Amino acid sequence: MECPKCSNAMESRTFKEVTVDRCTGCRGLFCAPDTIEKMKGMWMTEAVIDMGDATVGKEYNKIDDIQCPECQVAMDKISDPEQPHIWLEACPQCSKVFLDAGEFTDIKFNTVFDRYRDWRKGKRA
Repeated sequence: MECPKCSNAMESRTFKEVTVDRCTGCRGLFCAPDTIEKMKGMWMTEAVIDMGDATVGKEYNKIDDIQCPECQVAMDKISDPEQPHIWLEACPQCSKVFLDAGEFTDIKFNTVFDRYRDWRKGKRA
């Protein structure tokens, strides 16, 4: 499978009972929404799974017209319902989502600063 953002190979990574596909280049993550929910409740998943540079992830976040690496269909542009400043891509067929490097860590830790970013950045158009 090829990364929809940087075209490098995606590799499966397992931590405890969850498995995600992670890009070997930009370190973006591709997984099911329920996997994200499981990882949010697990200790240290952000350090083991979301180990990419958030600054690099922010640059790749600008690329949002992408194809699902699994289904090869255009992914929908969505934002995290709890933190609208986090912009993701979701496949309308398989329902999996793509998170740029650093986005899972941001999803896991909802801070006061995140609420400010939500207000400043606004919802995804």
